[in-house]
Parts: sequence; C-alpha cells; structure tokens
Amino acid sequence: MKLYYSAGSCSTSCHITLEESGLKYEAVEVDWDNASDENVALIAKLNPLGTLPVFIAENGKQLDQNLAIHTYVAEHAPDKKLLPPAGTFERAEAMNWLSFVAADLHKSIGALFSLEAMSSDKDVQTNLRKYIVAKVNENLSYMDARLEGRDYLMGKTFTPADAYAFVVTGWTRWFEIPLSPYKNIQAFMARVAARPAVAKVLKEEGLT
Repeated sequence: MKLYYSAGSCSTSCHITLEESGLKYEAVEVDWDNASDENVALIAKLNPLGTLPVFIAENGKQLDQNLAIHTYVAEHAPDKKLLPPAGTFERAEAMNWLSFVAADLHKSIGALFSLEAMSSDKDVQTNLRKYIVAKVNENLSYMDARLEGRDYLMGKTFTPADAYAFVVTGWTRWFEIPLSPYKNIQAFMARVAARPAVAKVLKEEGLT
C-alpha cells in the first residue's frame, strides 16, 4: 500500500488511519510548493483533479477520496476494529460521521482556503468569510454537542472519522477560529493528539 499525501492536508487523516491499522504501507509526501518535486507531476497523471490523497492498494488499483480510503484500510485491518462490523447500525453510524466530516465540516473550513480565488474584491472576501465562518461554527457546535460524554465520535472507540475530524478541525487555527467555546472538541483534540499513532504521523509530517 502507498499513500501520497501533503503535510497537514486532509490526506494526513488517511496517513493516521494507515498508522493506526498496523498494516504495511509507504507514505510519500508531495510538496506542492516545489516545482521540481517529481511527485507533483505524478499526481497530475494519477488524479486528473490534481488533489490528494492518492492511495495505491496492494493490487495496484487507486483510490483518491478520503472516505473510501479510510473505509478500505479499516476493513483490511479487522483485528484493529477501526470500524464496526458491516451491516450493523453502529457501522452506519460510523459512516454517518465520516460523511459529516467529508461533506459538512471539511467543505466549510476548507472553503476558507479559497477566498482569494473566489474574488479579488476585499469586501466580497470579508462577506464570504463571515458567511463561511458562521457555517464552520454551526458544524463545530453540532460536533461539540454530540461529543458530550464521549471520548470519540462513536463513544469509547476510535474510528477513521476521528482521524478525519481531528485533522480538519485543526485547520481552524490557521483562520483564527477559536475552539474555546467548544470544550468537548478541545478535549477530543487533545485525546486524539495523544494517541501514539497520531503523534508518530504528526512528527513524520513535521507538524509538531
């Protein structure tokens, strides 16, 4: 298995799930800021969308969406119980959380990276930021409420949804969106960061 990632991006969450799985894999960093990085051209060929992650399975086939990669890796490490058994309500709940992070949390916070691309007008950017930040806080408030009395999104058990939520929620510091109103999220972030696999990935990616 091989994962192409960019440090600190959503692909970091797949890196975490791979490390948690205990499976043998290779993680390859893609440096978008380095035009001479041969992996930049490679990703353009592998994924016409030009985005990461790009995951190459042991059969040589490719996945390039977070939700699919998290699920595939978890299912190939059943002894780690990263996802509940297929067909159970708990499995659907775990997928519900993965979908929430991908479709709501990621899209809201991630939109802040594109303000200048949306408009060169500073007033428009200001209004867009105000709207987007409101959506971000709506999603954070929802997650904070659901984390009440829980260690992780599913309760006591860590799942790939936690890895994904941890990475995406961490982007708030780049946009000066305080997490101080969200005590449950603050505790969650600290708890996930303390996991050995997570700490290892963050160190490897130069994020600590």
